[in-house]
Amino acid sequence: MKKHILFGVFDWGLGHATRAKPLIAALLDKGHAVDIISTGRALAVLDEHFSTACTYHDVPSIVSPYTKSENFVWNFALSTPRMLASLKKARALSKKIIRENAYDLVISDCRYDVYDQPKNSFLINHQLRFAAPSGTETFLEAWLAYRMEKFGRIIVPDYPSPKFNLTGKLSHKLTFIPQKRIAYIGHLSHLRRLERDRDIDYFITLTGPEPQRSILEEKIFRQAEALDGDIVIAGGNPDRAKPKLSGRISYFPYLNTAEMEDYLNRARFFISRSGYTSMMELAEVGLSRALLIPTPGQTEQEYLGDYYEKRSFFHHVHQKDLDLAHDVRKAKGFDGFKPPWDTAQSIRYFLEAIGLA
Repeated sequence: MKKHILFGVFDWGLGHATRAKPLIAALLDKGHAVDIISTGRALAVLDEHFSTACTYHDVPSIVSPYTKSENFVWNFALSTPRMLASLKKARALSKKIIRENAYDLVISDCRYDVYDQPKNSFLINHQLRFAAPSGTETFLEAWLAYRMEKFGRIIVPDYPSPKFNLTGKLSHKLTFIPQKRIAYIGHLSHLRRLERDRDIDYFITLTGPEPQRSILEEKIFRQAEALDGDIVIAGGNPDRAKPKLSGRISYFPYLNTAEMEDYLNRARFFISRSGYTSMMELAEVGLSRALLIPTPGQTEQEYLGDYYEKRSFFHHVHQKDLDLAHDVRKAKGFDGFKPPWDTAQSIRYFLEAIGLA
């Protein structure tokens, strides 16, 4: 029996939108009707990709606490009243849409305002515990668990093994969420592994929320000349004017899925934020050489950078300390991450988790 499904997608950056693409595509391929609720660039990317295959609802989600300051925890705390107010407003709009359309299933990629009844609501999230200062993690984990009670099942795009995974403590060895409510499905990537010659020396992607995305972009522009070989830079912002760079450095304000897929499969070395979506894309295409630059103050990315460094997966460097030529040399001594299965298998596990296999 075909289902009418609402799929919510978080909009801080494009990572949630891109990892939702293969899941939405799988639902459409099975003949289900999918409505998408998101906002901003995330909604624009999904609209461009799926076009008339889906129906779209533009509902702003939680306002972002990001500023030029690198003290994310302090900014987060100061922004909490404004964030909770925006969540309440988003929930009112989402609830109206859900009531009017009587969806069979509601799936939310990290949007805590998009849910119906627990029996038909699913949350996709890889961060079930915040990486936070000592003394606050337990409280914040309990708070997150409380927010997730609206969802009957939590779907984690990572592996079930506590010893071999991409998220570490963010989604393993939890205190407040029963294991039976969690389905670990493996990594998700909208990019596929392709047979390509590795003919690009460096592929650099500049993603994530402003203003830190632009701050890193300017730093990369200043230091890229110190690298030898051909360099491709994806700006992640369609509105960015093309800067003046040397002939061996190509800059694209924005790349679509096919272009990103091509360049990542052709790259010998990858430079990006340590955002979780980028890590899943690395796993999918099998690229082992990478330099990670966490978004300043974003505790999740900083934790993942440290975690991958300790596991000898990838080298990371803080944005303020970036010395591109030096850090690239250091990063070439790491092993990368080799996943136990690919996105195609993860999609099958996803469909099983929501009862549509």
